[in-house]
Amino acid sequence: MGPFDCASVTLAACRSVLRRLTEDDLARPTPCAEYTAGQVGQHVVRSMALLASVAGAAAGSTIAGSLEEQVTVSAEAALAAWRRRGLGGSVAVGRSTLPASQAVEIIPLELLVHGWDIARATGSEIDVPPEVASYVLGRARELVTSDKRGRSFAAEVPAGPQATVLERLIAFTGREP
Repeated sequence: MGPFDCASVTLAACRSVLRRLTEDDLARPTPCAEYTAGQVGQHVVRSMALLASVAGAAAGSTIAGSLEEQVTVSAEAALAAWRRRGLGGSVAVGRSTLPASQAVEIIPLELLVHGWDIARATGSEIDVPPEVASYVLGRARELVTSDKRGRSFAAEVPAGPQATVLERLIAFTGREP
């Protein structure tokens, strides 16, 4: 599995969560204490726009439609930009310079973890095959370095011996599975 296949699966899973949202759900608190479900979704849209620009895409205009449509359009634009750019060389992402092959991995990480946040906030589940969650966890271990803890990610929490691979990913990113 590679980043593009993984992103397609995590986007589909995230879309399934977003498709079930009601207007009332957008105001629900999430595991990201300072953000509502709607705000987490908008964070994903902004992240996808940033990742598209990192890959060389021109800044897009505001995306209209439901949160599902906004996330879908922005994620597909980011993936298209990365397919055009390719995975060679390095790119600046925020305060970091990363190998492009690593930076593109932020896309499925954002989609899966924040899709989980929104699912948790609304009492639903996000469903991905264990091998997809395992792939994202492996990339998260490379991307979420100690300097990112406390700023972009909370400290890792214990997942427990019976935790699924998705629950281990969620715990790694500082959330209580």
